[in-house]
Amino acid sequence: MEATRVRSEAGFASWRELARTPTQLVPTLLGGALAVLVGVLSYIFAMVDASAIVAASPEQVYMVIFGIIGLIGYGVAKQNVQNGSIVAAVAGLALLAIVGSTVALLTGFLLLAGAVWSLSSGR
Repeated sequence: MEATRVRSEAGFASWRELARTPTQLVPTLLGGALAVLVGVLSYIFAMVDASAIVAASPEQVYMVIFGIIGLIGYGVAKQNVQNGSIVAAVAGLALLAIVGSTVALLTGFLLLAGAVWSLSSGR
């Protein structure tokens, strides 16, 4: 199976590898991707609303940063479930504690659920 793995020039995984994501890592992937997407889109909507480049709010910045950390946890969990789950859980807890918006609560709980699920299925 390792011989058939397809990688691009930049070293990123292909869409085929994303399609073979273990089920227990799906909440981690969704939580991280949703946090990044909401952080970026809310900043874009704020720019459009002001018709100029505006400073990003701390909530937007934290959503993007902890969403990226959640995605890093997903990537690590594909190689080492325990370490990746710890990274994803820390990102989820940070979203819950620091940001505190409705979307941050949803993405934080998704990251935590993915971390707990992957830890429980790995043992």
